[in-house]
Amino acid sequence: MMQELVDKVWGNTKFHTAFRNIELAWLRREIVAPSDDLRIDDANRMMRAAAILACSVKHEHRRAAFRAATCTYELFGANELPLDQALRVVLSRLGNFPSFGTREDVDSAGSLLPAALSAEEIAVAERQRVVVDDQDIYLTDFQHRLWSGLTARKRIALAAPTSAGKSFVLQNYLATALGSATATSIVYIVPTRALIAQVAEDLMAHFAKLSGSRPEIITVPLDADEDLPKRAVFVMTQERVQLSLSAQPKFRPDLVIVDEAHSITEGSRGVVLQWVIDDLLRRNPYSQILFASPMIRNLSVFGRLFGLTDVVEFPSVEPTVSQNFLLVDIASATKGRVNIRSAGEGNGDVFDVAVLDVGQTLASRLDKLVHIPARLGGTQSSIIYANGAAEAEKIAMQLLDLRLDEEASTEQRDALAALAREAVHPNYALVECVKRGIAFHYSNMPAQLRRAVEQSVSDGDIDFLACTSTLLQGVNLPAKNLFMCAPEKGKGKPLESTDFWNLSGRAGRLRKEFQGNIFLIDYGKWKKKPLDGPKDTDVVPAIETSVLQNSAELLNVIADEAVTGDADISALETSFVRLFSDHKKGELAVTLDKLGVFRGSDQFLTISSALTAAAASVTLPADVIKRTPNVSAHRQQRLYSRLQAVIDQGREHARLLIPAHPRESEAFQSYADILELCHEVILGYDTTKGLHRFHALMALKWMRGMPLPQIIDEQINRKTDGNQQKIIRDTLDIIEKEIRFQAVRLIGCYNSLLVFGLDVAGMVDMASSIPSIPLYLEIGASDRTMISFISLGLSRVTAMKLNDLSARKDLDVTQALRWLSSRPMDALGLSPLLRKEVETVVAANVQFSA
Repeated sequence: MMQELVDKVWGNTKFHTAFRNIELAWLRREIVAPSDDLRIDDANRMMRAAAILACSVKHEHRRAAFRAATCTYELFGANELPLDQALRVVLSRLGNFPSFGTREDVDSAGSLLPAALSAEEIAVAERQRVVVDDQDIYLTDFQHRLWSGLTARKRIALAAPTSAGKSFVLQNYLATALGSATATSIVYIVPTRALIAQVAEDLMAHFAKLSGSRPEIITVPLDADEDLPKRAVFVMTQERVQLSLSAQPKFRPDLVIVDEAHSITEGSRGVVLQWVIDDLLRRNPYSQILFASPMIRNLSVFGRLFGLTDVVEFPSVEPTVSQNFLLVDIASATKGRVNIRSAGEGNGDVFDVAVLDVGQTLASRLDKLVHIPARLGGTQSSIIYANGAAEAEKIAMQLLDLRLDEEASTEQRDALAALAREAVHPNYALVECVKRGIAFHYSNMPAQLRRAVEQSVSDGDIDFLACTSTLLQGVNLPAKNLFMCAPEKGKGKPLESTDFWNLSGRAGRLRKEFQGNIFLIDYGKWKKKPLDGPKDTDVVPAIETSVLQNSAELLNVIADEAVTGDADISALETSFVRLFSDHKKGELAVTLDKLGVFRGSDQFLTISSALTAAAASVTLPADVIKRTPNVSAHRQQRLYSRLQAVIDQGREHARLLIPAHPRESEAFQSYADILELCHEVILGYDTTKGLHRFHALMALKWMRGMPLPQIIDEQINRKTDGNQQKIIRDTLDIIEKEIRFQAVRLIGCYNSLLVFGLDVAGMVDMASSIPSIPLYLEIGASDRTMISFISLGLSRVTAMKLNDLSARKDLDVTQALRWLSSRPMDALGLSPLLRKEVETVVAANVQFSA
């Protein structure tokens, strides 16, 4: 009956004409363009139609209902007709209860509804109500289905758009699971270090609102001599989880969350992610697991890859916020005139919206990415997609030029500027930009500063954010508007359609607005037309790519021969280490079977034969090779042979191989010698150029806790004629890529092989004296007290300042918390955001320790 009425409305051409007029008027209001007047009768009819379409089971009808109702409400308000009540009815029928809170009058209109509509809402709400910590929470249809699956302890593979509200459900489920006997240990795997901070902070803030004791949130791998906590969430990258598994044989999580699970496709790290999940499931075959990704078509891949037959698939759902795609064509570059057309929700339905004068020349790409957002973004939150860090800074600096005469800075912006000075450098471009509500964001910025920028955008303190492809790495950073012009992911590589749709999901903030806008500048000149491409994609695990698509290159790597072509060498080497380890353990058939390479097939026999041949020259045990999965087994064997030759000369020679602690006087030469060996054997570098010495010096400064501004100052002094902003970016790049990644990988491999060599030689006492250099490199600290502050959840900048105040440098985590809790905040001398960080961490940890 109702569906018949829905079809009648949908089949009426007058409805579609009126709907187009409403959309057009709303869009023109968004870009501040003249619009034809609409009558209140139009609003009345449109809301009635939307209320009917909201009852449909078809996504097309439900999306139209949401757009029609929200546009009508925002155009007309609730002065002449109770459109706030009408919108609430539409949202209720759509099951979109969280959007009530987008506007205060809609949120409070429930008590004004007629009895029949109120009863209808109550009935729907009751079906979607859950109770967490004695509080009623009302979920969307999708959220409730996810909640029901999680609380039923089901294993789930989820594909959902950014605005679907997955994180909210997960946070509440974790609180519920940790508050019962369901789970006492949870692993939350994220793809990047930046997301460790984001997820950990979000969980800490969520748990702070709940009654009862809070679980520990652990982000740094535990040492072998540390006790496993009774109730904890381990928020880590796959590499950190792997270290935890190696150090803690009893580490058996009850629940595993794999965020951005599609990163299993991404080269060497994708292979490691798959391996870590295999190990977690081997430790606890009954653990619950959630694979969460945006826009995945073949969700069944996760069940197949991990041999799980009970994975429930949750495919993509309708978002809780609508998106508008607006094509911005340059009608006159010299006059700054643009023609704006709407492509709706990217469905190919294009219509003219307005012709506007921007008032500035729009000749270059930079002109377009500065002046068009400045004209169309207004004071709304806007993200501008930049093709690289340098471009992001240029966009921000030019936007700053346009705002120099505007309002003075605010207390919140000044606090962010102070953090930028402390975390990077006083001359960092971000310092002045944020004072005028402008910022930039890219991968090599310190995580704490990135998080502060993200929070400022969410809080409304930043109006314009120039951002690179880091936005695609699971960063929860929605905004009202998104501007793109020939976007790339990697130099010269146009953004693929699936990444484009993922990025577009950042436009529109749940509970802040009903719709987001994506402005596509000069779309006709883009090399690729992502609007025509698929929104979802098939996941192909990185190891599957190596085995099935790059089999010849993989065999060359296994045979220790040169690889030519465009294949990902790092992914091939990591795949080799995985297969070689499985081969030595007799588990090769199981791994290859999951990839569709069955025992007895020609390909299976070829790979098995190649691995057998490799085993003749690689004598290292599988467990040793596995500790450094992203270094070829052949290279590990060669490095081990060099170390073994020294160890065989006796204890005094062997002692020289042990890395010095960063505080020791001979530390620099120790690291230079180790990196020289690793550069030669593992990377194949020409060591006569002395790059290893420069990296050793930078690593030493970083591990000793030297402030980043001081490190940058020294680089600026070395290059007196250089561009300071480029020097700052280059230094950040060195710290992130060469020190926190490459040096961690190389010295981690060196240490692992050295420990094995000393154990074999009966020098176990010497092996136990090897300092944790890879950990020191990654977190930028080597004093135990500073490491303890970081383990509590504090950033390196804050931990460094607190470490300077502490007379003792050997405090463990408990002692560091006690020290911190006993100090008056005013006595710490911290800037506002650093003080807020300390207060948050102390409040969370003090309640836990109590």
